[in-house]
Amino acid sequence: MSKTIFITSCHPLISRNIISTGILDLLLKNNSRVVLIVPIQKVDFFTKAFGREGVYVEGVNIKSSKREGFLKYLSLASLNTNTLNIKRKTEMKGSGSFAKFLLSNFISHFIIRKIEKYSYNNNLFGNLFKKYNPNSVFVTDIQNEIDISLLIEAQSNKIYTLGMVRSWDNLTSKGLIRVIPDRLIVWNEIVRDEAIRFHDIKKDNIVIVGIPHYDDYKKYDYSNKKTFFERIGADINKKIALVIPIGDRYLRDNTVDRDIVAILDKHLPQNFQILVRMPPGDYVRELENKPNQFNRIKVIYDRSYMATDNIKTTEIRKDDDIHLGQTLFWSDLVISGPSTVVIDSVYMNKPTILFGFDGYEKRDYYDSIRRYYDYDNFVPIIKSEGARYTVTIDDFVESVKKYIENPILDDDKRKDLVKKEVSVLDGNSTNKLFKVLIESMK
Repeated sequence: MSKTIFITSCHPLISRNIISTGILDLLLKNNSRVVLIVPIQKVDFFTKAFGREGVYVEGVNIKSSKREGFLKYLSLASLNTNTLNIKRKTEMKGSGSFAKFLLSNFISHFIIRKIEKYSYNNNLFGNLFKKYNPNSVFVTDIQNEIDISLLIEAQSNKIYTLGMVRSWDNLTSKGLIRVIPDRLIVWNEIVRDEAIRFHDIKKDNIVIVGIPHYDDYKKYDYSNKKTFFERIGADINKKIALVIPIGDRYLRDNTVDRDIVAILDKHLPQNFQILVRMPPGDYVRELENKPNQFNRIKVIYDRSYMATDNIKTTEIRKDDDIHLGQTLFWSDLVISGPSTVVIDSVYMNKPTILFGFDGYEKRDYYDSIRRYYDYDNFVPIIKSEGARYTVTIDDFVESVKKYIENPILDDDKRKDLVKKEVSVLDGNSTNKLFKVLIESMK
């Protein structure tokens, strides 16, 4: 009889990290049934993208409640990290500033988790448990509200649980892990150590698997440069400076991304063109609404397919991920704000520059892009020097010139950074995850 596993994909873009990899194929070849738990409004997308024999898509709908708001407040207040201390002075508007001194300890964490468990009175997944009788539950975002609810109900039904940390910044920015799974899955030793230090997780309960979707970067077809350049409307005879904007949701009156492109337009040599990859879950209005404001260097704007009507809840399709891999491969220089794409870039061994200044404008620290580089997850990036961190226009322009003159500059530092952040470099991250999931179903 086949074994059944529930896998969640409730946070926007999470399908790229897990489900778009080969994990479904491996599970199906092992005669396993996979039930994808997704937001109800995305059932059609996941059914079309991943539905096949042995894969079932089930939609759920969770509305926020006062209980949920209170527990989220406690979870955020109970972590005393650099990231949250900065966020408390910006978007959190002081919330939890005093409570962190009372709650950021093991005893308070224990109490919060008890409140989470014993105040829960929903039965969102009872019918699904009866319908499929799963052997294990794998939540791909340990801090997502739907995932938390599923963990509670699974554990109350004595079903084995696994949880994954969705991204490199989550354990220092998203609050306390409110429900501890039987096994916690992380990308690297940095995240593992954060789970131990900030969330009281035992080291023996944590497994490092690397970043599954990076396995695919080794498999994509990079043979046809002409096809890629034609697809994006680029000149095949010119090099590409790829710009990764920070986006409007992270900066008030965002003029920084526009200014970075303007500086490049002014200083790049004529054998370059600029490719701006729009963030899939955000807008960059100062660029998108004025596409023809630069005329010295050709500027190309690239936005991935909108899988939903709401840009904030969209998903990345497999074709989009392939396109990103090819974009990085054919780029000669990468200029990025504080984005996870910096890891993708150094993984592809591309000269990478981080802009840590506010373009032509002077901003207060808490209204500036500078604050994001003081977040816990970016500290190892800056220290590594695998991506050049620039804090002035002159520094930025000089770094651009140096990398154009010598693209292999800092090659050793990039490789060291990749070892720390990606951890699994042999293309076997998906297989490592698969083995953990199979073990959970025995």
